[in-house]
Amino acid sequence: MDGIDRETLSQAVSKGIISYEQYNKIIALDSEAEPAGGEKKRGLNYITAFYYFGALIIIFAFTYFLVSQWNQLSTGLILSIALAFQVACFGLGTYLRNKLNYKVSGGLLVTAAVAITPLTIYSLEKMSGIWPAANAISSSGGYEQYWSLIKPCWVYIEFITLLVAAATLYWVRFSFLAVVIGHTAWFLSMDFAELMAGVQNYSSASWEIRKWVSITIGAIMIIIGRLLNRKTEENYSLWLFIYGALIVTGAAAFTWLNNELNALLYLALHIIFVVMSIRWQRSSLMVFGALGIYIYLGHLAWNIFKGSPFFPIALAVIGLLMILGTVSFQRNKEKFTGIMNKPGSA
Repeated sequence: MDGIDRETLSQAVSKGIISYEQYNKIIALDSEAEPAGGEKKRGLNYITAFYYFGALIIIFAFTYFLVSQWNQLSTGLILSIALAFQVACFGLGTYLRNKLNYKVSGGLLVTAAVAITPLTIYSLEKMSGIWPAANAISSSGGYEQYWSLIKPCWVYIEFITLLVAAATLYWVRFSFLAVVIGHTAWFLSMDFAELMAGVQNYSSASWEIRKWVSITIGAIMIIIGRLLNRKTEENYSLWLFIYGALIVTGAAAFTWLNNELNALLYLALHIIFVVMSIRWQRSSLMVFGALGIYIYLGHLAWNIFKGSPFFPIALAVIGLLMILGTVSFQRNKEKFTGIMNKPGSA
């Protein structure tokens, strides 16, 4: 048997055959096993940590750090460097995956190559004269803002990047590519929405469009993640849950924490995240559910109960009661369920 059937284990957890702690231990044990002729299995270990950090360093090098030095380098040299790294990463990644059976390291190198695509396309447009002169590198419309700002003029770069990422995913089938696709689709959706709305400059209307499109895209990612949850060999749902929840949590914080009624909706949304994480056995949603709840509590502390010494005390008491109440429920679970299952109790 090639690895542990996680779907079966999840069903065992839901039916109470094993605990969630036992589930995590079994998965961790499986992740430590090394297949013959390949790399260490996926999971939280030092090998995969080094892999992912290495890939992220490559991606950051071609997003934030290289473009900060753009004025010292010609567009042609930047294009040459980007293409060289793309070819090297694609080639090495393919070789590692197909020849040496190093699936994770190879997949991450391919992902890094795809993440360089926006820089390559932008350089080609600059050299060919397609990019508007008014948005030259030295002005406020340069590539250095691609990963931090949203502008309608990026639409064709994002569309090409999305096509490259989708084609690569079809060919490579590596789950981390879903992050590149998710990020590009998010930016593309906001830029396209601004184009359709006729927004040319940054304004409150433009900001509102971005926030609501972000919430919508994040929710769609979570829904797709649910549809794919434990149904594919590659764990695409993990990154869809993480990136979708990250977008929703961030965009909703800017959208709903402006008044107390909306803030309660924000709290309810993240309580739903917690419930979904338990039902779907997805710790990533639990993380963002807890993060959103903490953001709401921070909102209360800084905006509603600012300066009140009783607010943190009340929070501590609530937390204590939650823990003790949960312990009490577990100790009296059979008695409680017996009362609930009595005829007429419904």
